[in-house]
Amino acid sequence: MAKQWSCNEDRCGEVVTADSVDELIEKVNEHMRAAHDSYELEEMIEDAAVDVDG
Repeated sequence: MAKQWSCNEDRCGEVVTADSVDELIEKVNEHMRAAHDSYELEEMIEDAAVDVDG
């Protein structure tokens, strides 16, 4: 089952989907670096991730 994460930064709303938690963490942190010059803790990404049909 795929995983999905939504960015909660002000006026962002980016949604990231990946086939695994490890891939999701990588993609989320790519987004956070590029869009917000920041990062997200792995535990926070895992807690906020939801299952979606891939």
